[in-house]
Amino acid sequence: MARNAALLLAVALTGCASGGLFGARQTASAPVPTAAPPAAGAEGIAVYLDTLRELLEGDAVAQADTFRNAAAAADTSPTTTNRLILALALATPGHPSSDPTQAQQLLSDLLAAGDTLLPEERILALVHLKDVEQRLILDAEAERLRRAAQTAATQRNDQSAQRLQAALEENRQLRLALDEARAKLDAITNIERSIRERENVTNPQ
Repeated sequence: MARNAALLLAVALTGCASGGLFGARQTASAPVPTAAPPAAGAEGIAVYLDTLRELLEGDAVAQADTFRNAAAAADTSPTTTNRLILALALATPGHPSSDPTQAQQLLSDLLAAGDTLLPEERILALVHLKDVEQRLILDAEAERLRRAAQTAATQRNDQSAQRLQAALEENRQLRLALDEARAKLDAITNIERSIRERENVTNPQ
């Protein structure tokens, strides 16, 4: 998703250079300049792209340093640029400090602040806001499915435990019945033996 944001940004900057997005539209009577000026927001956007690149492609140390610097700058000097850098850093996935919930809040605040953002900055913020919103929706759905699976597993475990308990109780009842049957059989055997012994005493051979 972050690479899609970069692609959209590249399209936006192309529009800047051609005057079709942020620049004024040229009329047929307007004089054609001999040399095309550089894109108005290209240099300003570079600082954001550098941060994104470090967070996306840097190793763990580079990612940690980049985010720490962004957070410190936004804390000590909360300019629009520094706050947007921090918001984009929080919105970028793939590093330990990524936080789409906080990024959503910061990006929403920046976009709601009126004209504090340049047009190309606004597009960058909008693209990343849509991205984090979709990720939060997916995360919420994944959490719902995880809880549903956990509940189903708990129910299955409870049912299995109940069946096991019922089987153990049935086994206990069967053992009691078997012990009772053996006791009765032993009693009958003893009675028969006693009868035979009395008969032998009464009728000696």
